[in-house]
Amino acid sequence: MAKQIQLKAITRTERGRSPLKRLRARDVIPAVVYGAHTKPLMIAIATKELEKALHGTGENVLVDLQVEEDGRTNNRLALIQDVQHHPYQDRILHVDFHEVSATEKLRTNVPVRPVGEPAGVKTGGGVLEFVMRELRVECLPKDLPEVIEINVEALGIGQGVHVADIQPPPGVTLLDDKGQTVFIVAAPVTEEETSPAEAGAAATEPEVIGAKKEEGEEETTEGAEKGKAAPAVKGEAGKAGETKPAAAAKPSAKK
Repeated sequence: MAKQIQLKAITRTERGRSPLKRLRARDVIPAVVYGAHTKPLMIAIATKELEKALHGTGENVLVDLQVEEDGRTNNRLALIQDVQHHPYQDRILHVDFHEVSATEKLRTNVPVRPVGEPAGVKTGGGVLEFVMRELRVECLPKDLPEVIEINVEALGIGQGVHVADIQPPPGVTLLDDKGQTVFIVAAPVTEEETSPAEAGAAATEPEVIGAKKEEGEEETTEGAEKGKAAPAVKGEAGKAGETKPAAAAKPSAKK
């Protein structure tokens, strides 16, 4: 089942960026507890305690929140719904919890993990592909698995595992379509399978984008620059063969 941890928290009332910055400056992480039957509750958790509790945990973590409210401690069972990290520093900025009931079934996603090496990979050179990385499940919080392991050793080339083939843990119901593929062993791609057109395109592609194109661009640029400079030089020298502009023609006989 999913790992269960305990966290101490206190309620908070201040909103806005400035109060949140002051909390983080004191090594306290702001968080919110959401629930289907309760109003959102704003709480704060010590940074070290949260980081220690989350270290090495999977995606599904049941949290026994011990929240101090009005001078007394209330226990709230919740799932970690979202963890917001700093964009470039290794620290947590905010956490969202989803409150659940110990006696009410919940719906969530559980990651899948292949067990063993498929025969099609071992002897046929195939590749095990993930079509689904998570399964949608329904169960009581106490039955929530941290991961669902699937044995794939018997899979040959072109064979796969479907949702209908999976035996879920006790108390867990799979909600995805039974015909949906979870894993499949794909055949290896060989050189013979590459079409002549693809091979030709691959062979000529470097020449199209290589040095010749760049040199052509340089020649065009140089030519343009020479073309601009040449008339000026010829115009100044008055060489034969130059076409003089209309403005240089003699004025008409009219006075």
